[in-house]
Amino acid sequence: MPRVFSLPALLVALALLPAPVRAAGPDQGPEWGVEAGYGFTVHLNRGRSDEDMVLVVPSMGFSLGSHFQYVLEGHFAGFFNPGGYMLGLLPLGVRYSIGEGRTVPYVSIGAGFGWTDLIQLEEIDRRFNFLLQGSLGVRQALSNGQAVTFEARFSHISNAGTVLPNLGLNCVVFLVGWRFP
Repeated sequence: MPRVFSLPALLVALALLPAPVRAAGPDQGPEWGVEAGYGFTVHLNRGRSDEDMVLVVPSMGFSLGSHFQYVLEGHFAGFFNPGGYMLGLLPLGVRYSIGEGRTVPYVSIGAGFGWTDLIQLEEIDRRFNFLLQGSLGVRQALSNGQAVTFEARFSHISNAGTVLPNLGLNCVVFLVGWRFP
């Protein structure tokens, strides 16, 4: 019977395959960025929590070619009702830019882990959780080499089945960001 690979396994493979490309010349240094925005829960399971959140995402991207970037992100989320936080790191991330020019759409995925105090929610069963995210965005290059981004992100927080029930908290987040070399 064929074995099916999970999303985290795919992200690890994508991050490791192009390792020789990371050693590009000095002009291919990291791209720094920060995004911030507002999000809300979506009910994809039997969970009933209605959360609003503010998310701040510092990031660092490394070129893997003309369209791919390896992306390392922080995850700093504040929730409003009942109130709480999620602090995390997404060390497995890939961003794919579609096309070239001043305005470029992109798709990204990422996986990582974090710590939260949202254990009073029925969707979150422990303090240590895993983070998965997928994004669609657009990057607008500025004349000084910097860029502005607009992004819609799906964010999933869960314990990956380490404690049952494993419902997970699902959010849609709209972010605006700034990237600079």
